[in-house]
Amino acid sequence: MSLVLIAEDEEALLEVFSEVVEDLGHRVVRAHNGEEALLLARTETPDLVVSDHMMPRKTGMQLLHAMRSEPALSDVPFLLLSAARPQGREAAQTFLAKPVDLTTFEQAVSQALQHRLAARQEAGPTAREPSNALGLAREEMLNWVAHELKTPLSSARLNTQLLLRKVRKRGIDDERRSAEAVLRQLDRMNGLVTSILDASRLADGKLELKLQPTELTPFLQELVQEWRELQPEMDFSLRAMEQVEPLMLDTERLRQVLNNLLSNAVKYSGTSRHVEVGVTINPGLVLVHVRDWGVGIPASALPHVFDRFQRADEDRGRGHGLGLFIAAALAKLHGGSLSARSTLGEGSTFTLRLPRRN
Repeated sequence: MSLVLIAEDEEALLEVFSEVVEDLGHRVVRAHNGEEALLLARTETPDLVVSDHMMPRKTGMQLLHAMRSEPALSDVPFLLLSAARPQGREAAQTFLAKPVDLTTFEQAVSQALQHRLAARQEAGPTAREPSNALGLAREEMLNWVAHELKTPLSSARLNTQLLLRKVRKRGIDDERRSAEAVLRQLDRMNGLVTSILDASRLADGKLELKLQPTELTPFLQELVQEWRELQPEMDFSLRAMEQVEPLMLDTERLRQVLNNLLSNAVKYSGTSRHVEVGVTINPGLVLVHVRDWGVGIPASALPHVFDRFQRADEDRGRGHGLGLFIAAALAKLHGGSLSARSTLGEGSTFTLRLPRRN
């Protein structure tokens, strides 16, 4: 049995995290702020610290730095949780963004404890200086918004997941369907908050990509298969005959772009129920298109589909009008572009252009 110190100022989250860790078979010590957590760690050295970032009387990052400066605590694994993305978070062994998925949290705790003796200190990168005071203030505001909105979302989502586990065991279909419906709506809310934050950071030039060599065809095959399983009533086809050398891509962000295009294609596919993903290779570019044969976009709306808070059809769907704006901005960050062509009543084709490596 390991000792896990959990620091969280939100009582509801502290209760859920503690219950999850105890269910894993470990002993839990609870702290409601950073100073209390540091005092408890000095009293009895924990095997793992799980800490929120934005807490009173020492943030999670301040707690981490204080522990790293003390020889007796310097090698204790640290799992940092935050709706924001604080600078220097790489110094923690594990960082999880709120809202936290229950299974992901359990796996992170288990892995950290399994590798207790192998924990190594890593110096975080030098914090980037803000370009000006206004930029810093905006970033602080974004972090505050992320924390204030995503913290209650995280608590609600974790509690709903725990509830869903219990009702599934009891086999009561009505309760299970209600819990699943709540979980879907919480995920929608989280998606909206994430989109607002992404849009703000993109507009401020503060969103950075994590590029790595990526084989495009296997990536697309996996993505299309995921959509086939998610939407079995739809017909998804993939046309990727030609081979292309690995591209420098941020796969998480590329998935975000294509998921948005595929989601729209499904939503507006009409009676055809067919969506095509295809790849075309040019001398300096790789073109990935997502096509549907559905309702199409009015000619008057087509020039504005990539604008913020703009939807192709105001009478359909319940989107927030940020998806295509974010997708186009992420394409531009990759050194590429995103375009659309459409005919009303005949469908739409969105084309993502990605640069090939020199």
